[in-house]
Amino acid sequence: MNLNSKEGTAGLTALLTIAIVITVNFLVGGLGFLNGRFDVTQDRLYTLSDGTRNILDRLNPDEPVTIRYYVTTEDRVMPPVLKTHSRMVQDLLLEFQKASQKAGNQKVFLEKLAPNPNTEDEDKAREDEVQGVPVNNEGDNVYLGLAIQCGKQKEVLPFLNPNEETALEYNIARAIQKVSREKKTVVGVMSSMPIIGSPMFPFQKQQGQQPWVLIQRLRMDYEVREVQMGATSIDSDVNVLVVVHPADITEQAEYAIDQYLMKGGQVVALVDPQCLVAQRVYSQQQNPMTGQPGGVINPSSDLPNLFKAWGVGYNKTDIVADVNYRTQLMGRQTAVALRLPSEALNKNERITSDLQSLLFMMSGSFDVNAKDGVTATTLASSSEASDLVDSTEAEKLMREPVSNFNSSGKKQTLAVMLKGKFKTAFPGGKPAPAPEKPSGMPPSGPTGFGMPPGGFPGMRPPEGGGAQDDANAPKTSATPAPAPAAAPAPAPVVTPVPAAPAAPVPAPAAPATPAAPATPAATPGLSIQPVAAPAGAAPAAPAPAGEAKKDEAKKDEAKPAEPAKPTDGTILESQNAEGVVMLFADADMMYDAFAVQQDPMTGGLVAVDGNLPMFLNAVEILSGGGDLLQVRSRASTRRPFTKMDELRENVEKLFRPSLTEKQAEMDKIAEKIGPLKVKNGQLVVDPAQAKQIQDLTLKRQQLQKEVREIKKDQNKDIDFTENMITLLNVLGVPLLVIIIGLTLAMRRRSTTAAA
Repeated sequence: MNLNSKEGTAGLTALLTIAIVITVNFLVGGLGFLNGRFDVTQDRLYTLSDGTRNILDRLNPDEPVTIRYYVTTEDRVMPPVLKTHSRMVQDLLLEFQKASQKAGNQKVFLEKLAPNPNTEDEDKAREDEVQGVPVNNEGDNVYLGLAIQCGKQKEVLPFLNPNEETALEYNIARAIQKVSREKKTVVGVMSSMPIIGSPMFPFQKQQGQQPWVLIQRLRMDYEVREVQMGATSIDSDVNVLVVVHPADITEQAEYAIDQYLMKGGQVVALVDPQCLVAQRVYSQQQNPMTGQPGGVINPSSDLPNLFKAWGVGYNKTDIVADVNYRTQLMGRQTAVALRLPSEALNKNERITSDLQSLLFMMSGSFDVNAKDGVTATTLASSSEASDLVDSTEAEKLMREPVSNFNSSGKKQTLAVMLKGKFKTAFPGGKPAPAPEKPSGMPPSGPTGFGMPPGGFPGMRPPEGGGAQDDANAPKTSATPAPAPAAAPAPAPVVTPVPAAPAAPVPAPAAPATPAAPATPAATPGLSIQPVAAPAGAAPAAPAPAGEAKKDEAKKDEAKPAEPAKPTDGTILESQNAEGVVMLFADADMMYDAFAVQQDPMTGGLVAVDGNLPMFLNAVEILSGGGDLLQVRSRASTRRPFTKMDELRENVEKLFRPSLTEKQAEMDKIAEKIGPLKVKNGQLVVDPAQAKQIQDLTLKRQQLQKEVREIKKDQNKDIDFTENMITLLNVLGVPLLVIIIGLTLAMRRRSTTAAA
């Protein structure tokens, strides 16, 4: 071939063009060199979230993460839907690899393997426990999974289901974070119920109890550590404390939670005014040591001292009834079992933004008036067609349909998040241990549902009322306490006049209306004076009479004595302003029967509603893993053609009145024909009625014909709209390219002509 000829030059140009195309394809497609792209989708579907990038930035370059991507490439066995999904997975993995390159260090390495039938890569996939899915009767399997490894730690995503596309980035980021951590986050669990499970007792032939699915799921990502209900302190390495139904909690345990929060801990608490699980599950089980029925767990739980310090109002005997959000409980619709829809959840908080529903069973309600330095955010609430009812009315609503229900007209807060700088609930220091209650004491308060009057034997009375409510008050000392500052006038007491102080005499009760200062009684050597000094202080000098006495009393009232700071190491204020407490007014919501159900296809357990995902969100946020929540909210690439649906709806709206009118006329005709055909169980043979039936039938047929014509016109308009949109989508971009090309060519020609 003569290279100097036109044919030779054209052939050489073609060869060079082909070589350039092959080289560029190899560099861009194979090596990812200069493989940049712009994401112009509405939800930025092809851009890694900030949470994922934060996780990748924290990786140690000296301990890189390896992702082994197993995908079957043989077209004979690979279904088209999985092939399309596999390309999307590969693009996402390349984004992970590119985002991990920082300062010349590669933190994520991607290996692609093709485990086609009867290959070595298929053996490797089995070794990595990647799941093979049978596709034919010949025993061939297809693979689409990941093995993510860092050092000796490995996480496997056995099969990447296309139906779980929205969770793909989250699952990959979560696995990378998990294998790159040196040690697990510690989650402490405190509960009056055995939610962590119980051991086996072989000598009594008693099976142990399985932990709740909630605990099983937490153990996949965290170290779960049990915290006893009687704990007086909480380990400093506990990152998150989960409190589930703290029935009959002691002040010492509340103090332990309080000080844990003051030291920077994070708390998730679930209280319950009527815990069905405590009442109907654990109270009926046998004690494995004795074989006798187990001790009754109080169905009502509270954190009285902590709630008071946090500005949270909560009545542990009130239950929320809601006629709008009611759902099934015990086989019937009941207003005390609530299924909250998406609009009842806070869409501005990551913990609830992506949830579609939550299930609350016999829930209580919070009335929050946050203290200074603390902000309160409602996470879930009832509808306005709700109110608080007592246990008797709630039991009635469980058995009978709703009748004569009067709603309060306001929403009830079911879940709330508190953030900020907390102050201790125990400014006087660590409380003294509560005295043991005598055995056999009958329980107080409501007996609840399904419980005999007076409760079960051995049930501890619920907290509240009597001296227990005052347990946090200052302890009585040997010396008399100062009179309250808010009294109208100081209460008179009798003290000796001599300089040498003597033992004070107890003060008589103050009268309702203080009398004017009087001359001391006939008792020699005594005078009357107000008590202004705190208990244990030296006796004050005799007070002057008249106005001087009143001025001193006012001065004492204006400046009340500050309580002494505790000397037992009690922290009075949280050490940082980033404390978080999440409160839920229901504990049943996390029980297996209400949180998960068995998948009929796979036999595994899947979450129902959003209870379990919501709780895991809460733990992730508080454990410092909030980055993962940004990943979880990604949208799907398979989106409905909403614009087409909108245009179709506009067309149907034009024809809908005519169709509705014709259909109403046909219904009236059918009503007239019905009685005419049959009379007293026999066919009508009256000629007049037969003529009327015939006329009505003809009219109905005419209406049916008109309806068909209207629907034809409607379908024509819909088809025209769809065809125009399709045409614009197919030809729009090429036409735009042609217009741009012609514009550039004309501009170049005009520039050349001018030159």
